[in-house]
Amino acid sequence: MLYALVFAVLVASVSGAPNGGSGRLVGGTQAARGDFPFVVSISKKDQHICGGFIYNDRWVVTAASCIIDELKADIKVTVGALSLITPDPEEQIIEVFSNITFSGYDRVTKLHDIALIELSRPVVFGDTAKSIRYDEIDELATPWVAAIVGWGATFPQGTPATRLRSAPIDNLEAECRDYGIDEYQKNYMICAGSSEGVAPCEFDEGDPLIQDANYGGIPERIVVGIMSKNQGCADTTTPSIYTRLATYYSWLLQNAGQQPAANRV
Repeated sequence: MLYALVFAVLVASVSGAPNGGSGRLVGGTQAARGDFPFVVSISKKDQHICGGFIYNDRWVVTAASCIIDELKADIKVTVGALSLITPDPEEQIIEVFSNITFSGYDRVTKLHDIALIELSRPVVFGDTAKSIRYDEIDELATPWVAAIVGWGATFPQGTPATRLRSAPIDNLEAECRDYGIDEYQKNYMICAGSSEGVAPCEFDEGDPLIQDANYGGIPERIVVGIMSKNQGCADTTTPSIYTRLATYYSWLLQNAGQQPAANRV
């Protein structure tokens, strides 16, 4: 369960464990094999640039800002990785066949910051490669805990983390006083922050914001947003903005088809 993971995150951070720290995604903990099999690394010329998640065996969801100016020949998607420097035995490196950026994406405000990557071959599902269902935030979930997962930098203007990390996001509907009316539009964005000194940093764009939901009394891990923007990770008290995935149901269905009922977390 995500709650147990996040509890471990908080213990490590408070105790000053080596992989703890203050602020940014470094405030989280390193992931273990199979913890987040839906997370992918998106690389340009073999250098990590963004995160994303497996929608189904042929499509990955990420932020439009990650790929809009990139040549598809330069981009690859790595599935099942923990380390960015040491190949994992079960990782799959897949080339890009095509990509689709939401047509209304605004480069300035990052409204509609969402894109699809079509893979050149299907993902082989297994313990370290699964899809994840997306949905709206479950406001009735107890406890109401979420997390962001990725390889983001651990300090401002830093390089990507070498290993996959997760960190708690405990305020999924934060007030966005730090953003103007054109910068935050609730119908399309989630404003989320953390009381534990955590903030996404460089290379966290496209990372999934996940929640342990409890629809109809059935626990299920879902992804509710993808990291889009913030005001930098030096000030961890300012919330970050994520693309609200549930808003794009029709667009995702039209372009990438259905999500699988099997082979997912």
